[in-house]
Amino acid sequence: MAPASADYLLRVDLTAGTCVREPIGPQLLQDYLGGRGLGTALLQEYANLDPFSPEMPLVLTIGPLCGTPVPMSSRCVLTGRSPLTKTIFSSTSGGPLGPCLLGAGLTAVLVQGRAVSSCLLEIGRDGERLLPVDQLWGLGCEAAMQQLGKVGAAAVIGPAGEQQVLYASVETASGEPFCRGGLGAVMGSKRLKGIVLKAGPATVSIADQAGFDKALEDLMRLFRASPFLLGPLGIREHGTVALVDLLKQRGMLSGRNFYSFGGDETGWNAYALSQQFHPQPGGCYDCTVACKRTVSDGTVLPDYDQLAAFGGLCGLDDLEQIIELCSWCHDQGVDPVSYASGKIATAGETAMTVKGLDLPPYDPRASTGLALAYATSPHGGSHLPAWPIASEILRKPVPTDRFSFDGKARVIAMFEDANAAVDCLSLCRFASAAVELEELAALLSAVIGQGYSPADLIRIGRRTVQQERLFNQQCGFTAADDSLPQRFFTESANGLAPLDQQRFEQELAAYHRIRAAQCL
Repeated sequence: MAPASADYLLRVDLTAGTCVREPIGPQLLQDYLGGRGLGTALLQEYANLDPFSPEMPLVLTIGPLCGTPVPMSSRCVLTGRSPLTKTIFSSTSGGPLGPCLLGAGLTAVLVQGRAVSSCLLEIGRDGERLLPVDQLWGLGCEAAMQQLGKVGAAAVIGPAGEQQVLYASVETASGEPFCRGGLGAVMGSKRLKGIVLKAGPATVSIADQAGFDKALEDLMRLFRASPFLLGPLGIREHGTVALVDLLKQRGMLSGRNFYSFGGDETGWNAYALSQQFHPQPGGCYDCTVACKRTVSDGTVLPDYDQLAAFGGLCGLDDLEQIIELCSWCHDQGVDPVSYASGKIATAGETAMTVKGLDLPPYDPRASTGLALAYATSPHGGSHLPAWPIASEILRKPVPTDRFSFDGKARVIAMFEDANAAVDCLSLCRFASAAVELEELAALLSAVIGQGYSPADLIRIGRRTVQQERLFNQQCGFTAADDSLPQRFFTESANGLAPLDQQRFEQELAAYHRIRAAQCL
């Protein structure tokens, strides 16, 4: 694994059939680091374009910790304008795509245009080219991957992306897809079947090895001390499915289309998976936590979001049926959560969405922070930009009252900024359950040889969120779009009262004041 040498952007014009490498300005990397921040910055000038416009880019980026021994640091970020939400959208994958992109000497790939016929972008250490792949068009993701054979890493779309289904995903050879937001449909509109990296993974040189070793030791100590990550009831032992029983107990496990849960989660919880499949821990390229569950033939079992989407939002109790549906989704290249939440669970009713994005299976009536986070997320109804579950359910980094709106505006703004910084580093979100920005700043400083403080990371994260909100504003979004479906304010579920709409609106107004003041 050769050390990576330079920060380059590969600019691909599918219309002209050209691929050009250009250096990324050092100021851009200093301001955004990489990952989600860099993708957002590169997309900014295209805010007014339709998601399916040939000139609307898709941007693939990695962060500055990719290629280091830092666990969970290899995530690759795909950023574009979502055809589902019409907002800016970033989705991540934790397989070998990032390290292999680094191996090709690249930090980012920006794809524009529309090919005359279906094509594949092949990237290697010695160059890149666009290949016609009419024989792959129409194939499911699994068959397409088999046709590609053994490569360093690959990402492809299925029939859903080709047909521009608005919730189409981009599947990867490692089974870690870019799921939510419909960016697979954007690839389909460009007639881009996939991206293949022929280069193997690479490592980066560490500027301050002694400082890095000390910072890495601190990080690993905190990982080992985390009950959620490595404890006997944590996700290393049981996978993310460990959340099923915990969230059921907290009233957060959603029932059909966000009514009360009335199914039998014991048919598809961690114990059921363990008894039926005896799975082994599996993880991303460089993961010590290994939150995935794999069976002996290498099949990756569904995670919490997928199981709870089909088992909770759709009311299915048959584990084998749920697994079959998830496998079908991944082969067709569709987001299982949007497919389950918006297409099956609704049964003729209005889907529960924010800015067009179907809500994941976490009921906001059990978490006021989550309610506010859904509404303010620049990506639509996602729990990930703020991830208040960490504090309100897991009690990290400090516990907050999940039934009170008091102070939540500032808490959510702080969480959004901190998590955006983590995404700029391209680190797995689960790392935030154990470490703080102090440890991450020390690691970053040692890797690049330039001092970064936690406050610096917060500024970078805040800058990223501000740019995302600005992008959305340029696309016509206003404060009125930061809202929740009315049902959460009028109907109880799982024994929990409806949300207090007056307090929600007061705290939402406070959030907007905080964000406006930060832009001054």
